[in-house]
Amino acid sequence: MVDWTDDRIAELSDSGLKNLLANAERKSVDDLVARCQAELEKRNALKPRKVAKARTGLKDFEHEMSSQLATIGRQMAEKYDLSEETAKAKSAGVKGFRAHKLVGGDGQAKLGGLQRAGFVAVDRYISYRCGNDIVSLGVFLPKNQDMSEHKFFVIAPQAMLDGGQPVDAIRDNHGQKQSADSALMFDDLEAAAAAFDKVLARIAA
Repeated sequence: MVDWTDDRIAELSDSGLKNLLANAERKSVDDLVARCQAELEKRNALKPRKVAKARTGLKDFEHEMSSQLATIGRQMAEKYDLSEETAKAKSAGVKGFRAHKLVGGDGQAKLGGLQRAGFVAVDRYISYRCGNDIVSLGVFLPKNQDMSEHKFFVIAPQAMLDGGQPVDAIRDNHGQKQSADSALMFDDLEAAAAAFDKVLARIAA
């Protein structure tokens, strides 16, 4: 029988040590079990612990913007009937119609295609669709720009958006298809939300 001294136990690999522990437990060699467990605990204590990455200032900003947009979405849903069921009923006969969830599955603003593709630092939005018309409210921040350079936008069909301009004239969309043909840009969320409110009144009428 092998004399399992503390030094011999310490020389084992992790897998070898675990095998020895399993055999000792199977044979009820309590002293050896205790020493194997002590060595495993010592090794685990020496291993560097994974530390959760601290969220960067940009991620904090994105999260806060997503939360604020989602809050506006919930307020609008209380003011207008923006349910998927109503959107589907109003869109009967529209080929390929798919109702939009106003916010993302996590209750925050949705992740925009420009950010998903890596073109911008932040692209978050909420949206509603009825028939072929899609309206959205969001925020975007170009890459390598200070967070103070962010802008809010409302995108909607031109007939619904007073003073709207072509989306490409307002921001670089990197060739990505847009949900509607006109947009307005704002420096503050309150003004953008007011414009979005007006558009929703028209599309939800």
